Amino acid sequence: MAKHNFLVERYQITLGDHPKTFGGTEVRARGVVACFGEFLRLIYYFMPEGADTPNAMWSEDARLCVVFLPFSAMPAFVDVLRNEKPIYGNIDTDAPGDAFISTLHEPVGEEEKGGGFFRR
Repeated sequence: MAKHNFLVERYQITLGDHPKTFGGTEVRARGVVACFGEFLRLIYYFMPEGADTPNAMWSEDARLCVVFLPFSAMPAFVDVLRNEKPIYGNIDTDAPGDAFISTLHEPVGEEEKGGGFFRR
């Protein structure tokens, strides 16, 4: 079992029909969020509601974790990547579907610079 935590240094958002084949299954994601660290990548494919998807996967050779989520979850990921820092990717190679992004502990009432969910 290996758990990897990495600083997300860059990200890329793709919207639109994004066909790709994973493990022999073709998926047509409506959106993609890719998080890039120095040596690791965590890519979320956001699928139409009810779409058949393969299981999440980890590729040791590519140092890549791929996770499939419903399209309705995409805005929250985009908001965090645009409005928080630093962001960390967290991957468990034995349970790639449990991968997540996170911030560090922050003080209660911290105001975000430049927006976020709440503006004053």
